[in-house]
Amino acid sequence: MDHFALLLADLGALIQVPLHPDHHRACCLSVNGELHVQLKEDTNKDRILVAAFIAETPAGKFRENIFKETLKENNLFPRIGSFSYSERNNQLAFFSYVYFEGLDGNKMADFLEKFFEKAFSWKTALQTGQLPDRGQTLHKIGPSIFDIQRPPKEIV
Repeated sequence: MDHFALLLADLGALIQVPLHPDHHRACCLSVNGELHVQLKEDTNKDRILVAAFIAETPAGKFRENIFKETLKENNLFPRIGSFSYSERNNQLAFFSYVYFEGLDGNKMADFLEKFFEKAFSWKTALQTGQLPDRGQTLHKIGPSIFDIQRPPKEIV
């Protein structure tokens, strides 16, 4: 089995959902039926593209404000991901690359929790017309979006 398939199997075991790559070397996660996140192995096989369409962007001044604020978000360091705009389907997109080196199911789950939190925050922003402050989120999703029960970390 390859790195991507092993990672998906490891992540799937944590969230108790069988995950595997399709014939395009991708796997789509549906979060609460509201957010669809695609994990796709990069052609160089050294990283994974994690991407989601957040929501349609309404025309007008609010769209301009969305673009200004997401450009500011893209300038933060460190950041979970980057925002972009798809003119083809008029949607705000959020994406990031995660490198395989040192990556396991737990680390991927930790990353995805932060990615989902940011994506849901901006989805809420577009639905309510209230943009989050730079680097902030509109709401906290709770202890774990995957509801993973992890043992406490040992302090050495």
